[in-house]
Amino acid sequence: MELLNVDSLNKTLEKLYNEFIKSGHSIATEEIPVSDALHRVLVDDIVSQIDVPEFNRPVVDGYAVKANDTQGASDSIPTFLNIVGESIMGENCNISIESGECVYVPTGAMIPKGANACVMIENTEMLTKDKITIYEAVAEGKNIVKKGDDINCGDIVLKSGRQLTFSDIGFLSSIGVYNVKVYKKWSITIISTGDELIDENNEYKFGKIRDINTNLLASCAKEHNFNVVKTYLLKDDSIALENTIKESLKNSDVVIVSGGSSKGKKDMSSIIIDKITSSGILTHGIAIKPGKPTITGFDKDSNTFVIGLPGHPVASAILFKFLVVGLYNIITKCNKKKYTCKGIIQENMPASPGRMTIQLVTVDDNYNVKPIYGRSGLIHTLSDADGYIIIEKNQEGINKGDEVLVYYL
Repeated sequence: MELLNVDSLNKTLEKLYNEFIKSGHSIATEEIPVSDALHRVLVDDIVSQIDVPEFNRPVVDGYAVKANDTQGASDSIPTFLNIVGESIMGENCNISIESGECVYVPTGAMIPKGANACVMIENTEMLTKDKITIYEAVAEGKNIVKKGDDINCGDIVLKSGRQLTFSDIGFLSSIGVYNVKVYKKWSITIISTGDELIDENNEYKFGKIRDINTNLLASCAKEHNFNVVKTYLLKDDSIALENTIKESLKNSDVVIVSGGSSKGKKDMSSIIIDKITSSGILTHGIAIKPGKPTITGFDKDSNTFVIGLPGHPVASAILFKFLVVGLYNIITKCNKKKYTCKGIIQENMPASPGRMTIQLVTVDDNYNVKPIYGRSGLIHTLSDADGYIIIEKNQEGINKGDEVLVYYL
């Protein structure tokens, strides 16, 4: 039996990236409304064109004063000030106060010229409509956010490579950025292969297997903000597979072939990928468990990655995340945070010598981590899992009670 010559995961990604760079291609960009930019990756740094806040404003409802006018004020010895106006929320305040004067200011309104502190309304008492009693001494700057305290005009507020979150969208709106330049979503075609597979359009017959990977990988692609161009379910027919891949190269950034990646009798994916792509086979076999029989190639003419994933659903989904999502993040220099937690493993776990092992796990409220065992063809393991841990190829294993890092799915 012919054995696979395996690469590490990092080496596989490096080969794909290098082919992409050598081709002279780059990921297309587009300018879109910020309202449509959730989960998109920024091409350029965002530089604020304004100060935030744009004017001095109070953080409480109260009276804008000169701090010196309140020195010594207390419940027993109050200070009396003249009210010379009111600052209206959302309007420019043209009032300027002198010593002995104050202006009513609601939270977020503009502080008038001459004022340098704010007394909370709870520490005041109206004597007349034009005069107020102050029961609190305030220092300069008390209860005031000054112009530019949060952001100065010219500050870089979001860096290129950032994958925008909902809070980023709100923040960009707050500084008047309504359009952003982002990398285009990758378009992905998914081809599942196997004589044994049927989908919802076929009547089930005993011995057949219901196709999982088409919907699984399409959903995975959408979850990571890619566009799914089309999905195919093909028999083990080399001509049909070759023609479908060729057609898919025309409108896809990535073509996924699920199944047919090992050295079995009917596994023709490697022969076809080697024939069709300008790079030929870059990797056939990754030192990872599950997912060893993975194929990669790159076609310069169409600027398309072709990746043959194992037919087993768990391996297929994990390798999709590591290769497709990982490659997109590398090329766009995406600095998305990985959602992780630390927990305590509840049993001993052996390693796979020479291979990085991806172990699905559950995590309870007390951060107790338990492995989920099952072959990579058993889809329930992926559904049951909260995340996975990584056992490096040079690691002997993990002992019960060890602290582990869990990557949430």
